[in-house]
Amino acid sequence: MIRIVIIEDIEEVRQGLRYLLSLDPQLVILKTYARAEPFLESFPLFTVPDIVLMDIGLPGINGIEATAIIKGEYPDIDILMLTIFEEEDKILSAIQAGATGYVLKNTDPGELASQIKSIYSGGSPISPNIARKLLTEFQKERNNNEKKNYNLTPREKDIFKGIVDGLTYREISSRYNIASSTVKKHILHIYQKLEVNSKVEFIKKVMEEDLIGN
Repeated sequence: MIRIVIIEDIEEVRQGLRYLLSLDPQLVILKTYARAEPFLESFPLFTVPDIVLMDIGLPGINGIEATAIIKGEYPDIDILMLTIFEEEDKILSAIQAGATGYVLKNTDPGELASQIKSIYSGGSPISPNIARKLLTEFQKERNNNEKKNYNLTPREKDIFKGIVDGLTYREISSRYNIASSTVKKHILHIYQKLEVNSKVEFIKKVMEEDLIGN
């Protein structure tokens, strides 16, 4: 079971998410909140959620600020940002604060459940344009570490380049004429070799260690 907390100030959206997600037997909604403050004030938590669905534009302590506080206390909680539009700067700030990814509020319920399960399994739903912005931002902060050799195989290097280019699993699969399931296995091996757990951590390591071109 994947334990979820929902923090969303619009009641219709909050209750709708609770109802729709509760239809999936793998998901359990621990509690819902209209603001971040009551959840933060409940620390230390009696039951720690696996994932927090967080509205990015909450009143009072906003979703970005709340994300930073939660990750400071409970770094293992994954935070999935909820937003109406793909507001790049806000989403970028949320990811830098520790969010694992983001979804649009009008995402199909089945797709939302799939993305939650993906996060729980180590995935990170981030669109290619946000990934590119992250690369740009992390490039500004990268250090001068020598390039490390992570012993990627030739095919893993192909997949590596596809991830850096912001391609989806399907696009990488099409580019190199291999099955999507094979792409996922290669990405898992790449993450293991680089010692990262998500696309955000992958992108950060790529830019901090200047791995592009390896």
